[in-house]
Amino acid sequence: MNPRRLLLFVWCVAALSSGCTDTPQAPRVSGAINPAPVAFDPVQSIEPWTFAGVEGRVITTPSYRIFTTENAPLIRRRIPMFMELAAQHYSSALGELPRAERRMDTYILASRSQWAQLTRQMTGPRAETYLRIRAGGFAENGRALLFNIGSRNTFGTAAHEGWHQYTQSVFREALPIWLEEGIATYMEGYRWDDARPDVPRFLPWTNIDRFDRLREVVQGGRITPLEELLTHRPQDLLELHSNERALDYYAQIWALVHFLREGENARYREALARILRDAAAGHLSRTVGATAGPRAAAAVRMRTAGREVFITYIDEDIPAVESAFRTFMREATRTGARDAIVAGRSPLR
Repeated sequence: MNPRRLLLFVWCVAALSSGCTDTPQAPRVSGAINPAPVAFDPVQSIEPWTFAGVEGRVITTPSYRIFTTENAPLIRRRIPMFMELAAQHYSSALGELPRAERRMDTYILASRSQWAQLTRQMTGPRAETYLRIRAGGFAENGRALLFNIGSRNTFGTAAHEGWHQYTQSVFREALPIWLEEGIATYMEGYRWDDARPDVPRFLPWTNIDRFDRLREVVQGGRITPLEELLTHRPQDLLELHSNERALDYYAQIWALVHFLREGENARYREALARILRDAAAGHLSRTVGATAGPRAAAAVRMRTAGREVFITYIDEDIPAVESAFRTFMREATRTGARDAIVAGRSPLR
């Protein structure tokens, strides 16, 4: 199976623990942590849609077609705004990135049985891999297939898988696994605006599940060596999703993206943004190849060059970065830090 497909874009509750359109674009929201977005109605049309004999609807927004059989009023009412603002967040939170040129298709099914039937229909011989997912969903080839796992986690799933859906649709070269998955977890953080409860605010630190697990990892002495985090392969993720190591892995790569964003006085922020710009433009393998040779460039295309991307763009001295990263994680999980997480603030400020 193509490494880009091989369960890289799976969301599971265990990991969470508990074309260019001719329509006007919605107002842009810039920055990872920002004021509540300007309110607007993203819904351009609602039409009937039926799947497996169940009546549903397809909701069209500037960036998405959302096919759903879900009848829960909260999810159905909030999902168009949530997804549209998430799309804006993906293209602005870590630097300016291109928007998708075509609407992306997202399917939100009311039950796992409906989702399983749709998964078989859309993925054919690959379905058995995806059907191992017990809760949540996945993204493949720019489409997200999700099902209801409760409102909080369903929106978290949509934000996480939405990032994968976005990179699959927009990026000319795939990111290394550690960064693709790390940013997906980074994108999970959100809270509903106090004054406008149907409007989400995307706040990457607001991720209590990831934070709590990270604190357990740090306090329990289970920190994974940075070299290991950087070199996971697609098949390794298959194993991770079936055991507790997944929780530790996702918590740490979530923290790693935060570290690259703001650690060491934001020393690595521009390097992180450059990786994303180069992947979007299709320059990632060429840049790595110029530094590490043609085999490394080929490994980038096969998504097995996590380490090479890191040393090319971030820092060659991995032990020194690891030391700083460990300090960052200890400081981020110190006593009292959880209050900042709940409030959507960085625990390091």
